[in-house]
Amino acid sequence: MFQPTPLTLAIAASLAAFPAWAEETSADSAVITAPVVVTATRVEQNSFDLPVSIDVVDGETIREGQPRINLSETAVRIPGVVVSNRNNPAQDIAISTRGFGARSAFGVRGVRLYADGIPMSMPDGAGQTGTFNLDTAKSIEFMRGPFSALYGNSSGGVVQLLTADGEEMPTVSGGITFGSYDSQRESLTFSGQEGAFNYIVNAAHQQSDGYRDHSESTRDTLHGKFSYQASEDTKITLLATALDQPESQDPLGLTKAQMHADPRSIYPDTGGGNAESRNTHVDRNHVQAGVVLDHNFSEEHSIRLMTYYGQRENRQYLVTNTVSTIDRDFGGADARWTYKSTLADKPFTVTAGLNYDTMTDDRRAYNALNGVLIPGETRREDQNVHNFDQYVQATWEPSERWLLTGGLRHTKIDFDIDDQFLSNGDNSGSMSFSNTSPVAGVTFKLTPTVNLYANAGKGFETPTFIELNYDRTFSTINNTIKPSESKNYEVGVKAFISDMTRVNLALFKVDTEKEIVVDTSVGGQTAYKNAGDTERKGLELSIDSILPNNFKFYAAYTLMSAEYKDAFQCFGSGTVNLWCTGDKTVDAGNKIPGTYSSTTYAELSWKHAPTGFSTAIEGIHFSKTYVNDLNTESANPYTTFNWRGGFTQKMTAWEFNEFIRVDNITDKNYSASVKVNETRMRYYEPSSSRNWLFGVSASYRF
Repeated sequence: MFQPTPLTLAIAASLAAFPAWAEETSADSAVITAPVVVTATRVEQNSFDLPVSIDVVDGETIREGQPRINLSETAVRIPGVVVSNRNNPAQDIAISTRGFGARSAFGVRGVRLYADGIPMSMPDGAGQTGTFNLDTAKSIEFMRGPFSALYGNSSGGVVQLLTADGEEMPTVSGGITFGSYDSQRESLTFSGQEGAFNYIVNAAHQQSDGYRDHSESTRDTLHGKFSYQASEDTKITLLATALDQPESQDPLGLTKAQMHADPRSIYPDTGGGNAESRNTHVDRNHVQAGVVLDHNFSEEHSIRLMTYYGQRENRQYLVTNTVSTIDRDFGGADARWTYKSTLADKPFTVTAGLNYDTMTDDRRAYNALNGVLIPGETRREDQNVHNFDQYVQATWEPSERWLLTGGLRHTKIDFDIDDQFLSNGDNSGSMSFSNTSPVAGVTFKLTPTVNLYANAGKGFETPTFIELNYDRTFSTINNTIKPSESKNYEVGVKAFISDMTRVNLALFKVDTEKEIVVDTSVGGQTAYKNAGDTERKGLELSIDSILPNNFKFYAAYTLMSAEYKDAFQCFGSGTVNLWCTGDKTVDAGNKIPGTYSSTTYAELSWKHAPTGFSTAIEGIHFSKTYVNDLNTESANPYTTFNWRGGFTQKMTAWEFNEFIRVDNITDKNYSASVKVNETRMRYYEPSSSRNWLFGVSASYRF
């Protein structure tokens, strides 16, 4: 049972005192507005008018009282989106939107990632958020529903980070944070405007002993955006990002009993070694750069040309005493034309483009002894995938009360595996997939402050290279697996209850054929296959309100049912796939693991302008979630609370900020993330116990 501590009593006292403090100032004169977005239609439009579920987290929210490390810090505010903090820096965070991506054991699948229009997802659909720079972010846009399909393969949702422009005056800012588990982070940003040249550059260093045993990590990042306004109609932007993450320790998952007995522990040694004795860890670095040219030929015609290139190295030391390495080259280009005019004397916009992306992996495997690589390859192959897409999207307002929008995207993806380690057989092979995704939506302006909308569309998701590597025998390419195909439907309402309150409500249904699922696992390798049909349906609700006396309230709620409509078999005979020992039938009606029937986020914040003080209390609730296809085990539901408070001082050219944050105030022991269908039933990645973070920062305008 929770026992109050001086810290929690102090927090409660400060919250109880809110009304008394608030009376000192008048109500905030600000009004609630809907954000302008670019992800939905690729041109700036007010999100309130669009027949699309899209939400934005602005830069102030991203940074206020936050560690600025993971997307999970603020994504919890978005209905329909789950981004869990795995407390395991060796594994990239997983993202799911309306259940897409929930199956991913590492990285992101089923959801497309972008930073300033440059893909952070590879052509096969796999992606990582580790290079998202939160220090310089202007906003992050989260799009769900049918219109995500206009971004191509594996776009069950789209997450896009947009970098802010540099300040008008040369400005340098820096900050340092300290926290539990010997965590520390330093950040330095320099930005400004010199004539036609705008720039913003950020460097950050982060290190931590980690909440769990064997979870130390270090990470260095560098991000820059440089823009040159060559003329009134022409702008050139260069974006560059680098990540260096050496030897991030991997504590691995835990069984349910182990997590509840000692959540900080690693999986015990049962004769086969554990995370510590095998020194499981990852070495990773990533560099990439992109150039964007925006040019207006006239008020009606404009183009946007983008090209990018990058390299990524990843060396993973596994508990099986093996090492998996990937040396990756990737890049691509996008050419887009936009036409803004009228159709039947009514506003009309059309965007059409071509897109090409490519990725080449040099994949190798080695034996290891307690985290030391043993020379001599046990696997070597080159993998290449590239896509060529064509897309068109249009918006038309036939009257003041109606807005119609629609689009079409055709995608062709080619996979090729060239096995160069032939002593155990030739695993070479090629596969090609193609798809055409149509979407359409309509908005009806019921009143000036209430919009009704509906949309529908088709999408698809190819298997990633990880899912193509092996069939059930682990001896040849998985050449029978096919892309899953989805039909998406959505209706909703967006309303301003007053100048102070905005409400969004969406109802959705997704029918998927040939869902990609785990077939079997052995020796750290997993084989995948297509199951039958699945169904996801539910609602998303968000409320954003300015209250009297400088209070603000925000809440997001998701209710979802995600289940298999057809039965299928998992394979466990002769393998160490413990959750499916002896082969089992996954029944129709079973819930898709990793999906939550309900999630809730609520925040009450308050600002006292005269002193520059701000504070907020956050409440989070997640329902239980099943962790395997058989639904034989589940992570328990949980409710947790966080608190933050800080001060801001502004004086001439200086600005200072100080904040303190306390997460998991009630010291709840729960699973913050799950590893779906984990071979040895180590499904659970524990949350941190009650923990704190203190930060100070300063900026100076020259």
